[in-house]
Amino acid sequence: MDDLELLREYAASRSEQVFATLVARHVGLVYSAALRQVRDPHLAEEVTQTVFIRLAQKAWTFRDGVILSGWLFRTTRFVASETMRTENRRRQREQKAMETLYESQGDAPWAQIAPLLDEAMAGLSETDRNAVLLRFFEQKNLAEVGESLGTNEDAAQKRITRALEKLRSFFARRGKVISASVLAGALTTSAVQAVPTGLAASVTAAVMLSGAAAGSTLTMGALKFMTWMNLKSAVAVGVCAVTAATTLVIESKNVSKLRAENQRLAAQMGELQRSHADEVARFQAGNDELDRLRREAAELYKLRGEVAQLRRERAELAKFAEENARLRQQKKPGVSEKSSGEPEDIEARKEVEKQVFIAKLNYNKGWLLAFMLYAEAHEGRMPKDFAEAQSYLPVEFNNQYDSAQFEIVYHGALKEIQNPNMIIVMREKEPTQALGPPAQVTWARAYGFADGHAEIHVESAQDRFANWEKERIVPSQ
Repeated sequence: MDDLELLREYAASRSEQVFATLVARHVGLVYSAALRQVRDPHLAEEVTQTVFIRLAQKAWTFRDGVILSGWLFRTTRFVASETMRTENRRRQREQKAMETLYESQGDAPWAQIAPLLDEAMAGLSETDRNAVLLRFFEQKNLAEVGESLGTNEDAAQKRITRALEKLRSFFARRGKVISASVLAGALTTSAVQAVPTGLAASVTAAVMLSGAAAGSTLTMGALKFMTWMNLKSAVAVGVCAVTAATTLVIESKNVSKLRAENQRLAAQMGELQRSHADEVARFQAGNDELDRLRREAAELYKLRGEVAQLRRERAELAKFAEENARLRQQKKPGVSEKSSGEPEDIEARKEVEKQVFIAKLNYNKGWLLAFMLYAEAHEGRMPKDFAEAQSYLPVEFNNQYDSAQFEIVYHGALKEIQNPNMIIVMREKEPTQALGPPAQVTWARAYGFADGHAEIHVESAQDRFANWEKERIVPSQ
């Protein structure tokens, strides 16, 4: 039978055996919670008796779905608070000895959390608190916890994990730093203390003597029984006071050992932290190297695209040259070089001139690409002459012109150029004659700009290029 079925059975029959079964199931939880709060084994026994007496009085009031462990936990906290308020200063000497014993245990996990555990548990939601009580205080497995909460095993595990994290955060805010796994271990091994021999039987007897079925207050028999228990406790005070001193001597030796162990563990922790810092540094260095490789790969893809474009332009130039040769072969016999005024000959010359311009543009683009690769490898500085950038030319570069026909007019840093599409980096040394309107001579000159593009600029006179170049050539610093 589950807890609610036992309570209903007891409410109906007032069976001592039925109530004894309930007490045996939960006396460990109640006594341990009481002991943590009152810090006195004998007071904890009194609180335990009172809690179960109230349970017997309210047995008929429990509704379906109530988790008895949660009700007992809340009632124990309330009764323990009442007991501490009315106890005055009784057993002060024994209580101090127990507090000293707790303090002597140093930084042991259970010693850190025990004084604050009930306050932390009270701060949980009812469902989270019930899950922790069932798992660690009643030692139920996850399937049983899930069944009690009306859910499955996985959901119970997740709820317990979240509850442990909330408890860990509560202790951390009060200076008690402990991991969730250590907290779970401490609760598993120490949450329920060993119950004094005969306590369950004493509680059951007290309930029976109290006449809980007849009313809501303790009867004279129960009061006499509790008075007898208090007298027994008074005798035990003297024994506890004598044994506490001996215990403190033993514990002081244990404290020394624990401190030495803590120092050793602290040294290991420092070494682990340094090792972790080294790992983080290596990981960051790896990330930086990966970023650099990614940037280089992106630049490589860009350069490959530009090389492919140069190949296409070279193929196109070869196609135009072939077409020009074909046109020359089709030229009528007997036409002299002086017959350049005839329409067919002019069109052929224009086609040839177009191919020459394209070749010059590609030549400029190839060198501009080499200049930029050179600058990237030399902190952004442009080369002083063509020889310095020779090794950066694309493999497929069509070197059909002599570099002596061109000159570099900018030798500074690329980052200093504000408008790269307007600044000339290299140019053809001398303008060349070009076909213009009938009866008019024009001049053309090839230029390469800082953003990588090339242009053919045409003027009607040689001396006019200086005016056009004036705003497009920047003196190197």
